[in-house]
Amino acid sequence: MNVFAPPLTVALLTYNRRHYLQEAIEAILRQSYRDFELLVLDNCSTDGTAEYVLSLADPRIRYIRNAANNCTVTFNCLSAYHLAIGRRVIATHDDDIMENDMLERQMRFLDEHPGTALVWCRVSDIDQDGKPMLQASVSDVDRVFAPGEYITSFLKTRLWPMPSGVMLDRAALPKGYSIECYLQPKASVDNPMDTAGIADVLFPAWVNQKHAVGYIAQPLLRRRVHLNQFSHTVSLSRPGVPLYRRLESIARGVKGLTPDVLHFRTFVDRFDVQDAITTNQAAVVSPVIIRRIKKVVGKLVENVETAPGAFLAGLPIFLLKNLIMSGDGMSPLLGLDSNGYDNATQKMLLWAGKVVGEPESSILEPLAGKRIIIFGSAFIAALLILEARRHGFHVLCCVDSNSTRHGSELLGVPIQAPGWMREHVSADDVVIMSSERDHEHYIEAVIRQNVQSTARLLSWKELMGLPVIGVSQAECRPTTSRTLVEAL
Repeated sequence: MNVFAPPLTVALLTYNRRHYLQEAIEAILRQSYRDFELLVLDNCSTDGTAEYVLSLADPRIRYIRNAANNCTVTFNCLSAYHLAIGRRVIATHDDDIMENDMLERQMRFLDEHPGTALVWCRVSDIDQDGKPMLQASVSDVDRVFAPGEYITSFLKTRLWPMPSGVMLDRAALPKGYSIECYLQPKASVDNPMDTAGIADVLFPAWVNQKHAVGYIAQPLLRRRVHLNQFSHTVSLSRPGVPLYRRLESIARGVKGLTPDVLHFRTFVDRFDVQDAITTNQAAVVSPVIIRRIKKVVGKLVENVETAPGAFLAGLPIFLLKNLIMSGDGMSPLLGLDSNGYDNATQKMLLWAGKVVGEPESSILEPLAGKRIIIFGSAFIAALLILEARRHGFHVLCCVDSNSTRHGSELLGVPIQAPGWMREHVSADDVVIMSSERDHEHYIEAVIRQNVQSTARLLSWKELMGLPVIGVSQAECRPTTSRTLVEAL
């Protein structure tokens, strides 16, 4: 091994997780690919991390401890790309565990696909004790996205990279990720509430502006999910606005690419409306919000023939309007095809078709007579509340892991903490997981930890395929969007 210029730097970001750090380091050191330096970046831990790392005899390890006044996650991550001496860099986390061939697979992928500057891998999830969790349904095909292709395909698939599994050719590091940019004073400081989590997508998007990026569908990293990490999760609505605005801006910088501006801007409208409806505590939707919804839907319907992708992006707003008031009918849905879109969009189209095509029936009919508890995305929860209220079903409460929402209401329905379920959920109740992305396994883990009864547990997406009174199972099976709309 050439200690001065290894092909790869594995940067391990750590802070006060000595109990997980050892397992993460051991997994890195036993990788089948061995020609790398292990750069341990410690954010000034006080739990014996320094003593442990410095006791390791492997010559590949380099330990750097940040000064107390630079103890931020952002600085620690950025510094990895500038302190690394490898041509490629992967910045991983102290609580995640690499499979034995992860680095080998990623290095080979980049070698076999010239011009590809970044690759990330699928992950499998483990709980805080290392036990496997139910897994999300994601793309199971390796992909290479040509310049600009990941940015635009995200509008359909919303394939979200896990930062711990991203390997980068350091020469392709975007200019905005320089240490100098971090240290320079900003004219305006973003509210963390508005931008939390969006860097996971923006980082590969910036790289994809000029370079191909890749995705390995095999799970090569075990991501540790801490059930208590959701207690103070920020709004999932507000970050969506700057995310899609910035993606549009990045897409404009791709040579030869003409961005679907309406598609990007529909997502901005979608998250703006989502934030408004999920903060509407009263049972009656504010007239101001209704006017905003009608304006967005009017634009979607007007452009549905020329911009069907934008309509599908705004489908939750279309559904929201038709749950509050009728009037759009089936015509905007005719001919729409959601094949190739994420699972939530496909299920949302089925739901919208039922709301406007069969207004007297409900997706909740199989749950007749049950008390309903909703846990997950507040926007989907709002749609389910409106669906239930429209047809006389009883939503007992919403459960939210965000402690800032506890004690408030969503459209007149009380919001409870997960611990509330221990004493109040019975075997006859139904808990609906309202995850918009395919994160039901997260929610189920929290529910199973708090519900001791045999209450029924299902995803809202499953409601599209459950048998309904008077309708055969064959008639309810998932179909293509075109078949569904024509059938309705």
